[in-house]
Amino acid sequence: MKRSLVVLLVLIVAAGWLGTLIAEDPGYVLITYGEHSVQTGLWVFLALLLTLVTLGYYVIGGIKWLLGTGSVMQRWRAGLKHTKSIQLTAKGMVFLQQGAWDRAEKFLVAGAVHNPTPSQNYIAAAKAADAQNHLEDRERYFRLALEANPKAEGAVALAQAETHLARGEWRKTLASLEQADQNKITLGLRKQALLQLRDWQSLADIMPELRKHADDEASQLLFEKQVARQRLASPNNTDESLEIIYNRLPEALRRDPEIVLDYCQYVRDDKQTEAVIRSTIKHQWDDQLVVIYGQSAKDMLAKRIKTAEGWQKNHPDSWALNACLGQLYDGNGEKDRAKVAYNKSLQMHPSVLAHERLAKLLAFDGEYAKSSDHLRQALKITQSSHQSGQLRHK
Repeated sequence: MKRSLVVLLVLIVAAGWLGTLIAEDPGYVLITYGEHSVQTGLWVFLALLLTLVTLGYYVIGGIKWLLGTGSVMQRWRAGLKHTKSIQLTAKGMVFLQQGAWDRAEKFLVAGAVHNPTPSQNYIAAAKAADAQNHLEDRERYFRLALEANPKAEGAVALAQAETHLARGEWRKTLASLEQADQNKITLGLRKQALLQLRDWQSLADIMPELRKHADDEASQLLFEKQVARQRLASPNNTDESLEIIYNRLPEALRRDPEIVLDYCQYVRDDKQTEAVIRSTIKHQWDDQLVVIYGQSAKDMLAKRIKTAEGWQKNHPDSWALNACLGQLYDGNGEKDRAKVAYNKSLQMHPSVLAHERLAKLLAFDGEYAKSSDHLRQALKITQSSHQSGQLRHK
């Protein structure tokens, strides 16, 4: 309040002082131009000049406002177009999800015109065109997407890979994925394409990444087992390559009986198979592996017999172990011990192997009736297994 009074007092004093000056000397101003002249008092001139300056200031401000109105209108119109493009895009996406490919394509292309991210519209339109089998339009939309945003190369490559995969174009799928970043989605597409091509080596190469992105460890392990068995079965393998494949598997698969059986089936080196089977059985008893352990080369007989006899302490009632020992004794020329082992095995569990091997030994000793009986028993088991297998497949 005091400050306002001080300001008012200063204005009054200034006005009084200015009025005194005007009264004492009004001044004189003469302006001439050619034959024309204007004369007035100094204070009147200053007042006119101040009025003109003030008027000019407001005129310039008005002009700026009028000029600015055009840009405001432009922004307003641009906003309307942007809103329209968003609405068209949204409708196009809905039609795409509903499978209305033709309408989706039209709305998505129309919505791309004033869209800040037109590449997404063109990628979606390409999918709609592909669904209609309009392949030329599909490729044109992919090109437009790249022209609109060169940085969208990865997204375009991914969309191309998806369309190729849907058409069963496995190699084209892989070629497109070369241009896309590697992530969970692209790995899944690559996995599907390689599976269809039965490219087991390439699947093994990306297995560490697949393992890293796996949602279900059990399913991933089953998949790795499938790939491993296919790789082990390759006719181009050598003992060295088989050993490399086996040793690079996860520990759970290296101890999987089916994997070990496959490995031992293809490896020619008895020392390799003996060590792998023995190590696996040490951690997990498996009847099939125990039987396979009895199939030995002569230079490994002594070691295998000693190992198998050692297993009897913990597995005295194992039919598989007795069948294994029967094979080992037979191979070592101990026919009587082999017959005893085979008979024990058959008492615990009838098997084709024990019946056939025992039949051979009995025939060698001239006991042809008993030998024939064992062969008939072996045939019954084989036929029964065959019939059971057929029933399971019906």
